[in-house]
Amino acid sequence: MKRFSLVVLVFLSVALVFAGGGKEEKIIFRVGSATVDPASEAIFKDNIAQFEAEHPGVKVEWDSSSGDDYQFAGLPSLLQSDTPPDIFFEWGGNRVRNHYLDGNAMEISDLAAEFRPDFSSSAWAGFEYDGGVYGLPLNQDITVQMWYDTAVFDELGLSVPETWDEFLNVLETIKRSGRVPIVMGNADAWVAGNFVGLMLYRMAGNEKAESIMGLEPGPGLDDPDFVKALEFAYEAGKQGYVNADMNTLGYEESFVRMFDGSSVMMPLGSWFPGEMALVGKDFRSTTLDYFMLPPVPGGKGDQTSVLGLNTGYVINANTKHKDLAYDFMRIMFSAESQARHSKEGGGMVTRPSANAVDEPIVAKMIQSLNEAGSLVAPPDTGYNLEMAFALYEAIARVFEGTATPEEALREAEAKIAHLRK
Repeated sequence: MKRFSLVVLVFLSVALVFAGGGKEEKIIFRVGSATVDPASEAIFKDNIAQFEAEHPGVKVEWDSSSGDDYQFAGLPSLLQSDTPPDIFFEWGGNRVRNHYLDGNAMEISDLAAEFRPDFSSSAWAGFEYDGGVYGLPLNQDITVQMWYDTAVFDELGLSVPETWDEFLNVLETIKRSGRVPIVMGNADAWVAGNFVGLMLYRMAGNEKAESIMGLEPGPGLDDPDFVKALEFAYEAGKQGYVNADMNTLGYEESFVRMFDGSSVMMPLGSWFPGEMALVGKDFRSTTLDYFMLPPVPGGKGDQTSVLGLNTGYVINANTKHKDLAYDFMRIMFSAESQARHSKEGGGMVTRPSANAVDEPIVAKMIQSLNEAGSLVAPPDTGYNLEMAFALYEAIARVFEGTATPEEALREAEAKIAHLRK
C-alpha cells in the first residue's frame, strides 16, 4: 500500500564533528522514511533546522533514494546493509510486529509515555506488543475513502450514495455522461487491493477475514464470501466503471485523471489531499470531497468498518545513537509539529482537545474515524506480504477480466497454501 504507494526514502545524515589532532570524526545518523509529500517535507525541514540549532556541530542532510521500492525492497535492503537507518518509517501492524520479533525494533515505552497524554488511545494500535511500545505513531490514516468531484455530482444531479444500489446508480450515471466513474493507478497493485480489501471484511466479517488473511487453518482465499466480495470488481471491469488501463497506470499519473475531466471518483486514503501537490494541485482550490463506501448487500461483517492503519517511526534496536534518536523524535512528534501535520491533512493521532482542527476536511476525517465500528488493516500491512501479493494479483486480474473471482482466488490460494499454519 502506500499509502502510501508513492514512496520516498529519506536519510537524515547527521554529522557531529569532534576536534582531535586536526582530524574530524563524523557520526552518521540515518532515518528511512516514506510518503513525504511537499507539505510534510516542509515540516520535516523545520524539524531538522530545530534539531541542528539544539545540537551545535550537527549537520542534517536529506537524501531521497529508493522511491516506490521502500516498502517492499528499499527498507529490507537498508536494514541488512552496512549503513542501516537509526530511525525508520513503518506501517503499524504486522510489519512493526515482525521488526519486534526480528530484533530490529527498539522498545521505547519510556519515550512513548511522554506522548500518551495527548495521543488518542487508538493511535497506538500496531505499535504495541507484549506490553511494550515499538514505535511512535505520526499518522492515523484511513486507507479507503471514495474521493469525488462535487461539481460533477452537482452537474449530473447526483447525491452521495447511502446504499449500494445508489452507489451503482452513481457509477452508471457517470458512465453515461462520457466519463470514467472510478480511476485507479494500480500499477503497484495495492490501490485496487485495498479498495476490494475493505469489501472482504464487510462481506465475510472481521473474524473470518482476519483468519483467512492471517493464514490460519480453515477457509482459504477462495472462500465463497471472498469470491462474492470480488464480484463487484468483476462487474466493474466488465461495465467500464473503472479505467481500462488501471493495472498499468502509475499512482501519481492517476491523480491527473481527477483534474482533466475524464474521471470523477478515486478510492484512496486520507493522505490524498496532501499528495495532490505532487501534480501541482492544492486541495483547497479543488471541488473534491469524499464519502465512505455504503454497506455491501449480503455482507456478514461490520458495515461501518474502515480500512485504515497507524503509521509512524521505529528506532532501530541496533542503533548506536539512541540519545540522538530520542531527541529527534521529540522534535518530530512535538505538539507544534503534530498541529501542522493535522492542518495539512495528516496527523490525526492527537486527541481533538490537544490540537485545534481548523481544516474542515481533517475534521471530517476525524469524525469518520470516530464513527467507525471497527478499524481493519490493509492486507499488505496487516498480514504476510506473500499472501497480500497473491491476493492483490487476483484482484487486479478480476478487474481486467482475465479471470473470474473463483478462478483468480483459487489460483491465489494455491500459491500461498504452503504458508497456512
